[in-house]
Amino acid sequence: MDIKELKKEMLKAKRSDKIRANALMMLVDTAQKLAKERGVEVGEKEIQESAKKLVKIAKESLEAGVPNAQRELEIYSQFLPKTLSEEETKALLQQLIEELGGKNIGAIMKRLKERGDVDLGLANRLLREM
Repeated sequence: MDIKELKKEMLKAKRSDKIRANALMMLVDTAQKLAKERGVEVGEKEIQESAKKLVKIAKESLEAGVPNAQRELEIYSQFLPKTLSEEETKALLQQLIEELGGKNIGAIMKRLKERGDVDLGLANRLLREM
């Protein structure tokens, strides 16, 4: 989803779902600030990174008992990339070990972080078990 589609969805939500509209407004604002810091146009990468930040904040709010935090968490989660399953993660780890010529945990984790579709906690645990 690009920023124009996100803004359209935000405006549509203003009429019917204030919580969704506010959450999308936060996402748009955060993505625009991130893009401005980087000196780039708002793209899918900035939207996803902003959604990650907002998911973290929503989780903290949920733990603190903030009303609507669960709903916001669900909304932001929709903009995150699909994460790989445990089996897919194992296969990717094996491929990276072969590619890098060994089990260099630092280099592997760096590559996984760049991808953005891997649960790093899961990957770290699997890597140590291998």
